[in-house]
Amino acid sequence: MIVVFDAYGTLWDVTQIQRECERFTDPENAQRLLSLWRQKQLEYAFLRTIMHQYVPFDQITHDALVYSLQYFHLSLSRAEQNDLEHAWWNPVAFNDALPTLNALKALSHQPIILSNGTPLMLQEGVKATQMQAVLDEVLSVDLTQHYKPHPEAYNLVVTQFNQAPSQVVFVSSNGWDIAGASHFGFHTIWINRLYLPAEELGIRPKAITSSLSELPATLPTL
Repeated sequence: MIVVFDAYGTLWDVTQIQRECERFTDPENAQRLLSLWRQKQLEYAFLRTIMHQYVPFDQITHDALVYSLQYFHLSLSRAEQNDLEHAWWNPVAFNDALPTLNALKALSHQPIILSNGTPLMLQEGVKATQMQAVLDEVLSVDLTQHYKPHPEAYNLVVTQFNQAPSQVVFVSSNGWDIAGASHFGFHTIWINRLYLPAEELGIRPKAITSSLSELPATLPTL
């Protein structure tokens, strides 16, 4: 079975980027900076898709950082901004990510990534988290120039593997991503680590877990 994973926030812990932010402000403000940065990063991806004004995700990441720094009245040099942005190329995996991928491979599943990140960002991220040997494919929406949750982004998996949506399982920690993938027709598993309410978009995931480690036992129940 093809098991598609979102990368940022699902396999890779974006909250770890706060440590980089703490180089330029105190821990409390670093947390706020990262939260706004991530919020604007997603907003810009959604808006550019709606407006048909695509730019690669590294540019969106930069633009979102510039806005966030201005919001908090922080002045960083371009080199310092580059250092912060590099954290998205050098992510930290959740502790259960690699063991779960290994377990799925042992069960003859095909784990792949589908992410809004650019091909280079994802390539570097996979290396940094040592996931090269356990992923069958790494797909970037850059090929479609439509960010998730646009259907064209999810359709990449269908065209790449010649599988119907109903034959694919999609895993994400992001409620909006789960809603988009569910609407497209994937079987979805929401990794709800923070025990958040489901998005009110008229559709629900097939299953909800609080960790990646529950996936091998959850897949047969779909």
